[in-house]
Amino acid sequence: MYIIVDDKASPAEPIPAEPITAKEETYTAMPTSSKVEIRDQHSATLGLDFDAYNIEGNNYFKLRDLAYTLNGSQKQFEVEWNDANNAIMLTSNTEYTAVGGEREGKGSESKSAMATTSKILLDGKEITPTAYNIGDNNYFKLRDIGQLLDFGITWDGTNNRIIIDTSTGYIPE
Repeated sequence: MYIIVDDKASPAEPIPAEPITAKEETYTAMPTSSKVEIRDQHSATLGLDFDAYNIEGNNYFKLRDLAYTLNGSQKQFEVEWNDANNAIMLTSNTEYTAVGGEREGKGSESKSAMATTSKILLDGKEITPTAYNIGDNNYFKLRDIGQLLDFGITWDGTNNRIIIDTSTGYIPE
């Protein structure tokens, strides 16, 4: 290695590299106490429990739980993991393939959450929704997924209920 000083090269000792470590912020994920109602053009399913958490005032749902629940609706989507590219691949308007563990209970304790580091693709295009990794599963901000897949989301504060409507499109609050 040489250092150029006044257009002349002189030998120099290599500078030892210090490891660069990204600060990974940890958040507290509180189990969501809200019930979920799924509406479609033909019916409504009330009071569903989801493996969902509240982080800093927003609800985050396990992606596979949403895909499993919306399967068969006009807003269904597939979720696949691409290990080689560390990527979550979502395909809209495609039947979801269950892998097991969908819609299992979350328990009642808070958990640690860290921002998801995986690449996320929707129909082959990279997207950047807000997502966290909690207990080796990815949880996505419900409104981000509603907007990306164009389904309605309504908050019914009187009844502590989240309404997901696959017969309507996403309307920002």
